[in-house]
Order: sequence, then C-alpha cells, then structure tokens
Amino acid sequence: MTKKNVTIYDVAKEAGVSLATVSRVINGSNVVKPATRNKVLEAIQRLDFKPNQIARGLATSKTTMIAIVFPQSLFAHVKDMIGGIGDTSRRLDYNVTIYTTDEIGDGNPIESIIEKIVSSRADGVVLFNNKEINKEIELFQKYKIPAVVIGTRVSGKNLGSIFVDAKKIATEIVDAYLDRDLSDILFVSPDQNLIRYEDLIEGINESYKKHGLVFDEENKVIHPSSHYEKSYPYFLKYFQTHKHDLIITGYDKEAVSVVNAALDNDINVPVDMEVIGMMDTSYALICRPSLTSVHIPVYDMGALAIRLLTKILDNEEIETSEVSVHYAFMERDTSTLKLLSK
Repeated sequence: MTKKNVTIYDVAKEAGVSLATVSRVINGSNVVKPATRNKVLEAIQRLDFKPNQIARGLATSKTTMIAIVFPQSLFAHVKDMIGGIGDTSRRLDYNVTIYTTDEIGDGNPIESIIEKIVSSRADGVVLFNNKEINKEIELFQKYKIPAVVIGTRVSGKNLGSIFVDAKKIATEIVDAYLDRDLSDILFVSPDQNLIRYEDLIEGINESYKKHGLVFDEENKVIHPSSHYEKSYPYFLKYFQTHKHDLIITGYDKEAVSVVNAALDNDINVPVDMEVIGMMDTSYALICRPSLTSVHIPVYDMGALAIRLLTKILDNEEIETSEVSVHYAFMERDTSTLKLLSK
C-alpha cells in the first residue's frame, strides 16, 4: 500500500492549530507561543512531515506569479480561455503556472496543489467552477491568497469572479419554447462545466412557474457520461422510447451525441425534436446538422480574470468584483429558435 503524502493540512489538524500557525513555526517566527510551537513540532515529528517546500513558499514579497488551477476534465472547456489568460498575463508582465486537480497521486489533490502554490510564492490564483470550488475558495482564503473564480458568481475580500448569467440563458430559451406551447423539455447536465448547471435548472424552473407549469426536474434532468463513446450508446437506446420537444445540453459535446443518436432512431432534428448546446465550441460546427448553441466568450473571460486579479493585487480601484460577461445565441440548424443576441 502506497504511503499517503503528509501535507501541512495534516500537521495543522494533528496539532489542533491553524495553517498559518504551522507556517509560522516552519519559518521560525517568534510570534508563536512556546507551548503551541512545541505542539506543532511534535506533530511534524509524529507525521514525518517534510516542510522544506512549504517553508520556502511563504510569500514575503510579490513574485509576479499567478497560479491557474482547474480540473483536467475541464480542459476542453478552458483551452481557449487559457489563451486569454496567457496573452493578458504577458501584457501585464505576470508569469503563469498551470495546475490540474485530477488524478495527481495519493492524498487530497486540492490540498497538495495549494501546498505547491504556496511553495511557489504565487501572488494570486485563478480558479474554475467545479464540484470542489467552495472548498478551494475556503482553502485559498485561509492562506490569504487573492483569487478570481471563473464560472460562478462569488465575491469577498481579495476575491472576485467572472461569470455568465446562466439562469437568464435558461429562462430566455425556455420562455421562447413555452410561449409556443412546447413544454416537453429535457436538460442534459454535464458533470463539470464553466456554467453552473444549478443556475440553468433554476432558470428552467422559473420559466415553467411563470407559465403556470411545473418542471419535472426528477425525470427531465439527466447526467449521462461526458464521453461520446458512452453517451452516444446511452442516447441511442434512450430514443427508442423517448422523444422531446427540446433538449438543452450543458455542453456541445453532449449535444452532438444527442443529435446523432436521435437521427439514428429516425427522429428528424429539428422537425421532430430540437437540440440546443452550450459554449459554442468546434463541436457545434462539425455537428450535422450544425448545432444551435449559446456562445460564451471564454477567451475574454480568461483575459478579464487576469485583469481583475491584477487589480486586486495592485490595490487598484475596482468598479465591481463580480463581472458578468455577455453571451449570444448562435442560431443554426438543430433548432428553430429565434432570439436576439445578448
């Protein structure tokens, strides 16, 4: 059995003190009471903690280094955004280091990565909406590392966000269909996305309520695999017994598997069933028929995240730390939707 790597978080828990206290002890600070210092040192010895990296990492001055943290499973969503991050960072004379949080070995990947970021003395961090985002925010705030989150609306001291109004996207789409008495709507939700699927579902529910209807969330929200080789067979079987007025997917890749499986079941898209994707990626263009999708300006979101973070780091005046970006409906051949771009 592989031995778990001991982190500074394990030491803090073992000693019953804060992360900051452990850091001060490692750095030889004289502000820690002797009894507390001894508890930390004893915990370090018991756990066989090797503090060399973390000791070097406590930031005492600016390094012009920004850390980017995202789950590897989100890479397809963020690759264009990385371009905006890189271009803006170079223009502002900041360096960028990228960390991923999926499958990086034993122990807690988030905590392991935060330890690496502290050791690198990064001035700030850009995070991406994911299942663990609340925990990530909490841990970075404990270390007082300024952060900007892409994909969900949050703010606080040294904390900002770049996001799209997912609830509004959902209400605009669903309102348009309910106004035409097309109420059989299915939502295909991805496991990970830069758009909060909870907000999309909230928007769908709101539209149904406004029209005097109830959205059957239990049966009309599904979470198939994000891998085409698994989602296509799933929908191929699903459409043998199901058909809807509209299917909305949280990401274009899932929409492609929906369209292909529907057509292979002799369901005409968009005559018999309409499909709308999300993000407006290359999947939307290679889909046949071409996929109606919601364009999200991911490059701009990356650029805005860096600009907001550097304003926080440089104590510049900030009009708002919650920045909502515009989106647009890209009307193509899988739907009859006609909406003005927002």
